[in-house]
Amino acid sequence: MVWATCTDSFGESYKKVTSIWKDSRVNLGQHDDRCTSTMSTTIHSIFISHGAPTYALEPGLPGQALETLGQQLLAQGTRALIVLSPHWRSAKLAVTSHEAPVIVHDFYGFPKPLYELKPEICGAPELASQLATHLAEHGLSAELRPQQGFDHGAWVPYIHLFPNGGPPMLQLSMPVDWNGETALNVGALVGEFARNKKAVVIGSGSLTHNFDDMDLRAAKAGDGGQAQNLPYVHEFNTWVQERLRACDSKAISRAEFDAPHFARAHPDDDHYLSLPFAMGAATNNFKVNVLPEDVRYKALSMQSFAFTA
Repeated sequence: MVWATCTDSFGESYKKVTSIWKDSRVNLGQHDDRCTSTMSTTIHSIFISHGAPTYALEPGLPGQALETLGQQLLAQGTRALIVLSPHWRSAKLAVTSHEAPVIVHDFYGFPKPLYELKPEICGAPELASQLATHLAEHGLSAELRPQQGFDHGAWVPYIHLFPNGGPPMLQLSMPVDWNGETALNVGALVGEFARNKKAVVIGSGSLTHNFDDMDLRAAKAGDGGQAQNLPYVHEFNTWVQERLRACDSKAISRAEFDAPHFARAHPDDDHYLSLPFAMGAATNNFKVNVLPEDVRYKALSMQSFAFTA
């Protein structure tokens, strides 16, 4: 089955964008051997901290780790990505359904090279229709949105996963009335569908996301400044990792009530909700793989997790 026909070759569509990207990006930090080993199990879902838009040009260790994940996704025969991003909020659940969604630069005042990044990422309209049908069969309505493009929460992780091009992608909206339990339950429905289609589910957000705490003058990564990061970032990350390793989906879905410093880590919970969504999309017997982290601007955790079986 061919889900998208926006380009004859993934690699061909990336020649221009990768030229701009590789010339402009800052390779923060040294290459780490942890980023070169592949997992021996199948990846079903991933939570990706996409950080600030400048992550597109400043990959550091997190970006290197995503590139390694992307290689495994291709090796395991991944046929599509289904991505939830907090930068598309809506009244009701919706899904992109154009064969070649536009790239949306939904940010202002950043370096010019960011706006020159326009990767040609294929959509998957047939898969979108099938997903909407699957959700409807379980009592959940999802509108098809052919006019909706990919925001930076979707396309920035994609160019790190697949710097030479990759599989088609769908993006889901995040309804404004979602909470952690909703995200977990919808993730489970999407994950079930994805596994039957050889697709992988991605929840794109940020493990911590408090603009008021970010020090834009601080080093962004890779300079040994970890001790200067705000302490709550590490404490919140530690709590999340402990709950994930325990497969405690209830705690992850109710983190706003139970996690230390949740209100400070997430004054708005939108960037957190992608985590219970990704966890819900994993199999019941999942294993969590903790990817290399850095903390940018003293408060923005770039921690990501891959869920495997």
